[in-house]
Amino acid sequence: MRILDIITAVCGILTGLYGLFYAVIAVCGFKKRKSDFKKTKPAHKLCAIVAARNEEEVIGQLIDSLQKQNYPKSLYDIVIVPNNCTDDTEGVSVRAGAKIVHADEEVRSKGGALKSAFRQLLEKEDYDAYCIFDADNIVHPDFMQTVNDAMNAGARIAQGYRDSKNPSDNWVSGSSSIFYWFMNRLYNHGRRVIGSSAALNGTGFFVAASLLKETGFDTKSLTEDLEYTAQCAIRGERIYWMDDAITYDEQPESLWDALTQRKRWFGGAWQCKKYYMKDLLKKHSLICVDMALVFGSIYFMILGFIPIVLSAVSMLIYALETPSYAIPFIITALASGVGSILALQAFALFVCVIEKKPVKGVWKGIVTFPAFMMLWMLANWSCILMGPPKWKPIKHKKADVSPIGK
Repeated sequence: MRILDIITAVCGILTGLYGLFYAVIAVCGFKKRKSDFKKTKPAHKLCAIVAARNEEEVIGQLIDSLQKQNYPKSLYDIVIVPNNCTDDTEGVSVRAGAKIVHADEEVRSKGGALKSAFRQLLEKEDYDAYCIFDADNIVHPDFMQTVNDAMNAGARIAQGYRDSKNPSDNWVSGSSSIFYWFMNRLYNHGRRVIGSSAALNGTGFFVAASLLKETGFDTKSLTEDLEYTAQCAIRGERIYWMDDAITYDEQPESLWDALTQRKRWFGGAWQCKKYYMKDLLKKHSLICVDMALVFGSIYFMILGFIPIVLSAVSMLIYALETPSYAIPFIITALASGVGSILALQAFALFVCVIEKKPVKGVWKGIVTFPAFMMLWMLANWSCILMGPPKWKPIKHKKADVSPIGK
């Protein structure tokens, strides 16, 4: 029992310090949101680029939203990179007014498609920056102007606000939307406040051509966004946060699709840990320490699980040895479970309130948020026990758009 207590205490201290770091960032995220960039005259030639695979049902509305940007049409192009399509994604894109760039090599992922497209465009075109989107997105009319403002302020890479197209569809899309609102405000905005680097989030970000010429876009993990974030950290390149550059993203309505996404993200983080952890630990900057802790979450998740198991075992042994303790043990366990559920529901509600999202529209997501996060945790554990999954496409079909306020 003494040994179990020591192990529990050590694991608890380590995970507590880890949690404290993120708690500080989250508290910093309470600070009122505001843009870091002043409005400036349009000056930069931009390219909106999309790697698309069988997205004929949704890509038209993305291109339409990009055509309606509050930015001179002479200063930006829309480029679609078809990726192993078996439908009419390319035809829909051309008819909607986009240009097409085909991969000049065999590609198996979004990262591979972007790598090929960037290489070709950097040789032939004179774009100042590339804005990366997913085919199922809707882009706010001010996105390109905000990128222009960020570049005029000296940013070479920045992540925008990832909002949701369909938060009120069902409990899965609602919970997933709440998660992204949390990431926006208490993760990326919090890092902006302390002067650290935001994390690229798959879509709605830009990278300057000058940076791409230095780094290329050479990613090999399941999560090209997280991997490129790590590469920027090692180089000392800060990723800025663009609060006013909004992208509305389709959230999965199927629980299986949501768990598939989560396994891919966690599996990608597992891969990136092996590729970049040593280089990150060699640096002593806040950005690199922060990124190392992101990859270290895999270890801390395991460490955090150990005290839970050992405490339960310890209490169960005591209950068996002391029968009169059995009822208090059961009551304590139930109270702990109920308390955790209520705490997560309160947190989900708080995120909606602080981000000014209509609570009525996502009440299902708020109520089921604890179950959603628990299932995500189980998906993470499946990666730890069985290794990273293979990439699997997720069908997008949300052609109608009803994003709720921001």
